[in-house]
Amino acid sequence: MSEKIVITGGTGFVGTHLILELLEQSDAELFCLVRAKNTSAEQRLHQQLAQVIQGSDYAPELINQVKKRCHAIEADLQGDITSLATSIPSGVSQFWHCAASLNYEERFAAEIYDINVEGTRKALALARALNVDCLNYVSTAYVAGRNTGVILESPMAEVQSSNVYESSKVEAEQLIYAQQDIKYRIFRPSIVIGHSRTYHAINFSGMYGFLRRLIQFKGMMARVQRGYLERESIRMNVDPDVPINLVPVDKVAKQAVAIARSDSSNTIFHLTNRTVPTVGEALEVLFSTVGLPPPKIVQDTTQYAWIDEKFNEKIEFYKSYLTGYKQFDRSASNAALGEHTNTTRYAVTANNLNEYCGWYCAQLAQTRSQVPVSR
Repeated sequence: MSEKIVITGGTGFVGTHLILELLEQSDAELFCLVRAKNTSAEQRLHQQLAQVIQGSDYAPELINQVKKRCHAIEADLQGDITSLATSIPSGVSQFWHCAASLNYEERFAAEIYDINVEGTRKALALARALNVDCLNYVSTAYVAGRNTGVILESPMAEVQSSNVYESSKVEAEQLIYAQQDIKYRIFRPSIVIGHSRTYHAINFSGMYGFLRRLIQFKGMMARVQRGYLERESIRMNVDPDVPINLVPVDKVAKQAVAIARSDSSNTIFHLTNRTVPTVGEALEVLFSTVGLPPPKIVQDTTQYAWIDEKFNEKIEFYKSYLTGYKQFDRSASNAALGEHTNTTRYAVTANNLNEYCGWYCAQLAQTRSQVPVSR
């Protein structure tokens, strides 16, 4: 009899790739909790997976396994999901909780906590009702908040979060630590970007959000003071020499599934990248992608001109990821993965970061002729 796995967030960026990796690495039957929206839950799930298969380097025939082994169950994590236990066959071994809100603005705090914290509480209750062997939770490496130095694969105790998204993920992890009856693994990816070979992505937060803000700012300046940004570099107060940990989505999914299928007794795993650009290198690529000179790095904000203040207000959320040295320990991940961890396929450098950014800008150009300032 094949293994049975339950998944939340299966239509999301990491979730879609996790499903496809599970289909490739196992013969499991997958039961995916999906909101219906404008189509049925199953149509939405299968359409999203088909899009990712087409955009990535998965074998096209994998869609046949999607249709055969991916079963959608209509659900909403903001509602009661415990009752769904009767809709799912008995004998579920693994529960993957990937569903999350990626919003970060304070005005969305109630919704963020409802999805990320209360949604995790409900996922735990459903996992308990299903008597699963293990809960796999996709968190973020940035539960570390403003901590610097070596970040261990261990529970976060004292931490000052940079935004409500991070604090919600800290609280969600604490819910998982606090319970005693369900075995768990917590996966902490860093800043997730597109596929390592095709650059394809379906979620455009993180690095893509910064790039979008940059495009918007350039468009606004073209209307109010044409040519200024081509003549003058924007000033930024960041740490240009610290690494910015960008990790391709296929690495996150492949390694998460491999760790879950290993015999590791550890419970927390960093899904981060070994070869990454510095903040200075990444900013140079991002600015160059939109046709701007690299920013001028200054020691403090008193050196800002009015235009620098305006720009830095626009990208305030991202500043915490551009300052402060973090080295994400991968002892548990590397031990579980063994030989599978040593690969250069997933390296992100200044050279190929240009390809990720170029892919996104091409997609943006297809969907809009001009980026609205308000978005």
